[in-house]
Amino acid sequence: MNKKLIPIGIDSFKKIIEKDAYFIDKSELLQDILTREVILINRPRRFGKTLNLDMIRYFFDNGVSTCDDFKNRQAGKVEVDNRYLFNGLKIEQDKEIMKHQGKYPVIQISLKEIKESNWENCYEGIQKVISKIYMENDYLIENMYDIEKQIFEKIINFTASKVEYEQSLKNIMVYFYRYFKQKTILLIDEYDQPIISGYVNGYYDKIIEFLRNMLSAALKTNEKLEKGVLTGVSRVAKESIFSGLNNPKVDSMLIPINDDKFGFNDEEVIEILKYYEKEDSYEAVKKWYNGYNLNRKQIYNPWSVLNYIEDKENRLIGYWVNTGSDDLIKILLKNNLQKVVNNLNKILKGEEAIKEINEAVNFNNLNTDEDSIWSLMIQSGYLKIANPEEIGRDPDGNGIIKAKLEIPNRELKGSYESMIETWITEIIGKTEIDEMLEELTEGNIEDFIENFKALILENMSMYDAAGKEAEKYYHVFCLGLFVKLKHKYIVKSELETGIGRSDVILIPKDNKKRGIVLEFKKARYKKTIEIAAKEAIKQIEEKKYDTILKEHGVEEIIKLGIGFKGKECHFEQI
Repeated sequence: MNKKLIPIGIDSFKKIIEKDAYFIDKSELLQDILTREVILINRPRRFGKTLNLDMIRYFFDNGVSTCDDFKNRQAGKVEVDNRYLFNGLKIEQDKEIMKHQGKYPVIQISLKEIKESNWENCYEGIQKVISKIYMENDYLIENMYDIEKQIFEKIINFTASKVEYEQSLKNIMVYFYRYFKQKTILLIDEYDQPIISGYVNGYYDKIIEFLRNMLSAALKTNEKLEKGVLTGVSRVAKESIFSGLNNPKVDSMLIPINDDKFGFNDEEVIEILKYYEKEDSYEAVKKWYNGYNLNRKQIYNPWSVLNYIEDKENRLIGYWVNTGSDDLIKILLKNNLQKVVNNLNKILKGEEAIKEINEAVNFNNLNTDEDSIWSLMIQSGYLKIANPEEIGRDPDGNGIIKAKLEIPNRELKGSYESMIETWITEIIGKTEIDEMLEELTEGNIEDFIENFKALILENMSMYDAAGKEAEKYYHVFCLGLFVKLKHKYIVKSELETGIGRSDVILIPKDNKKRGIVLEFKKARYKKTIEIAAKEAIKQIEEKKYDTILKEHGVEEIIKLGIGFKGKECHFEQI
């Protein structure tokens, strides 16, 4: 029996339905949309935002945005019946909501491709998006005043002023109302992409000013607006962009409204695995791609689940983390390591990391405010809130959330390891690292120790090895080094073993190879690095950190105690 097409990368609702591809029905989202005037939906990339927005478009549209016949559209004959697309879906059972199907002019724009390196190109890209809407609906001109016609034509020809572009969405809603005697539904996909590009490339203030003015005009006290829906990864602080709006309702990863309408819930994953005859892999898929807590519901990354199902080799790998550029997250962590290292280290070790964070992200504070970084990482899908039952707005209504931060799943754990490995490689160099790790694993310990000391002396300054978080810096630094061994070793960090926790254990996949235990001790107060190294070795012995290696059948075990103070370090070996 032929199975349905797996709709990887298909964002067109109509195409999925007409091709009878596998579709997980999220149509009940429409019930919530009809209860809001303006809603901002924040979810990580590839969590179904674009597909759901397209579904909303096809539900409400009277033909303005879904008429495929360009000549009829130009002639103003835009009526299209899309009701058949919803046959058999959950929303079809709601007779009151179905009365709204096909009744409104809809504007749908996407800003996801506005990733320009300078403001001029960014502005040009937005101009093209707006010009296309005007060009496709130039039949509206027949109901305009002369001055309106002039501005309309200037927008089509890219000669309008900045102010005219800022007012363009609001104005075309007026023209739609004159023509159809009906208010407009405005859908904006990935509204924050040009903002992120502006932040990364130095034109943040300009894009914020433009979008603030355009969105305020279109969405605030606009009598011709029926509903407004914006999607994006992050919630930009209202003082930056939404200060002119009447507080749109926010549906976010931190305080979700439609918890399982983006991403897959547990029942949906069980069903799709069964359909494609991969139900035996349920527990593994759950470990790798589940883990997002939204209103206490467990949500899976949909992109990774679909790609795993399509993979004929049934590989459990990082499908999602390799699909897009999250340069902002990587840059922020790397450039602010001194601020985040303590909590990052806790998160990597699975220890409790609790932060008071703001639901909204103020991009102006990203390099000065640690909490904004954690908020952005949650919204981007790199962290999850592990205490959703305790989440609520603070009494002052500022959106402050006391969140316990955790890595969602195995796929994301691997992305952190790769990120840190990349940082270390950039600092030191691939050849130097490879040579030093070969010395360690092949038993040339004396050379390894000398090279490690030289490496620390030359490169550790960026990690502030003399600060109060020195042990965390050493831990993160060494984790980045040893991750490069993962093809030969299982690299365990802060592993519960014996009667305590070791810093790093390298478990060979071939148990005939040597296993390695490393323990770091800072020389505190008047202690020397030599004494600290001896204490590290003593701890390895007393707490039996080699237990797990023996359980794996490893006979040759190297135990290294490292005492350090600042950039100076000393090794003891057993």
